[in-house]
Amino acid sequence: GRTSGEGADLTLRGINLLGGESHTDVTFTLGHDVPHTTSTEIIRNVVFDRAKGVFQGKILVAKDAQKTDAKMSCNTLLLSDDADFSSKPELEIFADDVQCGHGATVTDIDHTQLFYMLARGIPENKARAMLVNAFVAEIVEELEDDEELVEALEGIISAWLEKHA
Repeated sequence: GRTSGEGADLTLRGINLLGGESHTDVTFTLGHDVPHTTSTEIIRNVVFDRAKGVFQGKILVAKDAQKTDAKMSCNTLLLSDDADFSSKPELEIFADDVQCGHGATVTDIDHTQLFYMLARGIPENKARAMLVNAFVAEIVEELEDDEELVEALEGIISAWLEKHA
């Protein structure tokens, strides 16, 4: 994709729910070609069982694209020793007056939070599902203007977690 109109603002959000033997490969390149453009990309991955995934994202900022503000992050929750996810966010910047950043994290459920919930009588499978849901909820909550879409996505996520968590 390209931000080719001055003042363009791109927001991209993605959730990958991976279980079983599934595999996903997310690859995208976003070019900022003109001044005063912004973009924010956030990808959240939840990986169970023996599922595997790859994320490759690149932001290209052209020489003329001064005042670009671009941020990209890929956050992964690995919930099995056999699961795997590789992230490769990249920035290629030719302009000198920009604010750009990228990052990637891979983590497990916070065991302190899990212990806290178990100590209050919440069954482990429900507690794990609640923590996973909190991990992806930020992405869905940004869609608050479209109540039907939020409800549909929450239903899909909930059904998936019941099967895998």
